[in-house]
Amino acid sequence: MSENILMNAITPHPPIIIPEIGGSELKKVEKTVNALKSLSEEIVEINPDTVVVLTPHSSLNPYFFSAYSGETLKGNFAKFRAPEVSIEFNNDVEFINELNILVKKDLGRLNLLPPGVPLDHGSGVPLYYLDKAGYKNNVVVINYTALGKREHNLFGKKISETAQNLGRKIVFIASGDLSHKLIPGAPAGYNEDAHLFDDLILHSIKNGNYVPIANISPELRETAGECGYNSIMVAFGLIDSKPLNNEVLSYEAPFGVGYIVAKL
Repeated sequence: MSENILMNAITPHPPIIIPEIGGSELKKVEKTVNALKSLSEEIVEINPDTVVVLTPHSSLNPYFFSAYSGETLKGNFAKFRAPEVSIEFNNDVEFINELNILVKKDLGRLNLLPPGVPLDHGSGVPLYYLDKAGYKNNVVVINYTALGKREHNLFGKKISETAQNLGRKIVFIASGDLSHKLIPGAPAGYNEDAHLFDDLILHSIKNGNYVPIANISPELRETAGECGYNSIMVAFGLIDSKPLNNEVLSYEAPFGVGYIVAKL
């Protein structure tokens, strides 16, 4: 990766891992919570200028990547019965403006979300843990699209190019949950083959060979009912050499949804 990319990570985003929401259920996701705490502390230690979060759950524009444009990013978990839990960060507006210039040739433009749009839980959950770890620098939050893997990979390259052009040291977080169909009673129903999606991603990251992930079929994605694949494809766009720091920090699926915390 470029020297401007200090870390390239994957995190899950279930609101239940927020202590004020999960309560006693938090014990069932202890591995995920501990891994997110560790990852967030490491991010604070390496002190990036900006953390860029790619989320699946903000305002989806099928054709254009959507970026929060306001100077301040705010969110809370009122939708999950915890309105008292809130986060607030400064937005790296200069980064967004430069990125918008770079994507126009190949990807049209950014869809700029107006100031005041609240952060979604896909970005809010990893940012909650960053906030608790003491992160104070800038943040950028972008939603993916309904375009293909090529466009998402290209968008990752544009993020890396933006960081280089501005001299920004950044951390990239691909927010996404893996299969939603791992056990009977899972949120998206049960499919006995859904685990194949998660198994492939785990094995590939552990081995530092991401070709099998890039080649996952649409059929397997549908079988899994995932929401993280496009985020991961963007993350791959930031990689320009063989992975050196690839590591799965945790994986578990106590509620039938695969939660992975990893570094690429």
